[in-house]
Amino acid sequence: MVEIHPADHPYRDAIMDEVHARPVEIIADTCRLRRLVFVMPAEVGVTQRVFHRFAAFCAETDALVPRPGDRQHSFDTQTRHVTWEFHTEFVTVTWRTDLADRQNWPDDIGLDALGEGLLIGAMRIDVIADSCIPERLVPGFNLASLCLADIEGGKAQVATDFIPDANRFTRFELAAGGLTTLRRSIIVRRLLEVETYRTMALLGLPLARSVSPDLRTIELELTALVESLSAATTPAAVQAALTSLHGLSVRSGQLSERLGYRFAAGHAYGDILRMRLAGLRESGTTRGSTLTHYIGNRVDPGLATCAAMEKRLAVLAAKIERAIGLLDVRIGVDMQMQNAAVLDSIAQTARSQFLLQRTVEGLSTIAISYYLLGILSYALAGPLEELHWQKTMTLSIAAPFVVLAVWLMARAVRKAHTPQTLR
Repeated sequence: MVEIHPADHPYRDAIMDEVHARPVEIIADTCRLRRLVFVMPAEVGVTQRVFHRFAAFCAETDALVPRPGDRQHSFDTQTRHVTWEFHTEFVTVTWRTDLADRQNWPDDIGLDALGEGLLIGAMRIDVIADSCIPERLVPGFNLASLCLADIEGGKAQVATDFIPDANRFTRFELAAGGLTTLRRSIIVRRLLEVETYRTMALLGLPLARSVSPDLRTIELELTALVESLSAATTPAAVQAALTSLHGLSVRSGQLSERLGYRFAAGHAYGDILRMRLAGLRESGTTRGSTLTHYIGNRVDPGLATCAAMEKRLAVLAAKIERAIGLLDVRIGVDMQMQNAAVLDSIAQTARSQFLLQRTVEGLSTIAISYYLLGILSYALAGPLEELHWQKTMTLSIAAPFVVLAVWLMARAVRKAHTPQTLR
């Protein structure tokens, strides 16, 4: 029996690799994790340059070198387990040590390779073997922003206040004594991602606030311009209004270009953040808020502000396009009226030329007939005298026939010079 080996889809390997692109790392009962989040500049190839420098660092330190295309790579130093993750516009560096570690910025994890990256987030998670947060740790948090919640149906607790310490790290305490090793590892990863995507989701908020005055200025200018369109009755005024509208359109497009990607990324990060929070399966306690409630009260309004700004930009672009369309129609109607006036003037001129031509033809017929009769009077003078015919009577009889002959000749000449389509 012949075995059949169908061809693989070109994306099959990529889809299979995606399932294992960022595996969950197994976490011990007690440990301390730190994560740094670096945003990369909006330049082509910057993430690839960081990856190549990181690969060179691994080669220099005899660590396992990442393969091209790897989005998560882990290696061990003498005291740390380090994991680098490469995302579309940011890179995270996470390392795990024991609870006694006090070094916040170690020099053996390759941070120099980040180069152009800018720090946007830093967090520390202390994993302890207790099933609930000990009372001795609670005073270390700010009471006004304290989040202390049960997770996984009360099998563990997490506490934080989202306030960076003197070393710029946001502190989390995770009491995971009631969790299995796998669930503990998954919860740790979700907490890391919650803080990562919380900061990335709000990256567009300062930008939205900074461009709000410019957007408001364009909106006011557009309102004033639209209200003045009724007074634009001359072609020069209409053209000036159209030029102003095109200027507003360019400025609006520049704002949309600056904000479009940032807002779209913010929406995506916000969706991921909500999914990670839901995965914690939190329930409230009497000592603080849940992470979901606290973050929702602060992140959702920020994302709503970005969404409102995005909607304002879309409405502004639609208004400008509509105003430009109205002016284009106005200009088109004016041009049609001008063309109609020009055609009417041309028609009147052609009619005048036609009448003048007929008048000239009539006068020419009379003049030619007059001279032709004069020639005939001289040419027939002798024969008429021999025939005893009266010259005057003969010329009078011949005059109508001469005029008719000249008129027919002029008509034939005019027809010969007239195009076939105009006959």
